[in-house]
Amino acid sequence: MKIHTLLSTIILLALVLTVGITKAQTAPAAGPSDATSAPPATAASVGKVLCYGQNISITGPTETPTTDYAVYHWYKIDANGNKQLTNVTTKTYTETTTTAGYYNYQVVTENANGCSSPISDVFKIYVLPELSVSVTTPTSSLCAGAGTTTVLTANVTPTNVSPSTTSPVYGVKYVWTRDGQPITGANSNTYTVSGETTVATVRFAVTVSYDLNTSCTATGYKDVVITPLPTKPVISAN
Repeated sequence: MKIHTLLSTIILLALVLTVGITKAQTAPAAGPSDATSAPPATAASVGKVLCYGQNISITGPTETPTTDYAVYHWYKIDANGNKQLTNVTTKTYTETTTTAGYYNYQVVTENANGCSSPISDVFKIYVLPELSVSVTTPTSSLCAGAGTTTVLTANVTPTNVSPSTTSPVYGVKYVWTRDGQPITGANSNTYTVSGETTVATVRFAVTVSYDLNTSCTATGYKDVVITPLPTKPVISAN
């Protein structure tokens, strides 16, 4: 009977240890903590704004200017608002982003004596949606000379960008170029091509960037063919 009880105790302890180890090694759920809330009003209102596809890298405090804490307990907040203990125990936490939204974290530090700090405030990182742009025009061929025009339009994804009223709205900037050179004053979602007098194929491009992080850009282009005018006709008699 005593041997049976001892064996039961050992098995129970093994199960407890296994559960504890599994919990300590649990990876947080992939993806954002909050994928539905509107983007931050300004970049300064969150810890960091990243471009789509960038990876997260955040760092905890040090115990002294030259010494790290013995252990860092990193938590990621899941989509239900629950804190998930990650398997990262070093000063730096990294994660590969998937979709756009808020990625929210907290950390607890532990010194060499096993004393733990209070949990930190929530650190929020916002990942912007993937940005892309295409350029459309009613015609991509113009006659050389004054009086012939066409309008180029930048079509941006996501579609809910300024001045759209769809929520959430992402502010963007436009910069148009002609054969690689910036066009003065061409900073809206459309550009009117006019006054092309030289026969050539001209490449007009637009670069779009987010207001929240101007390093997040996308570029689209359209080639416009400037064709020669017919020569002045001469009438002859039969």
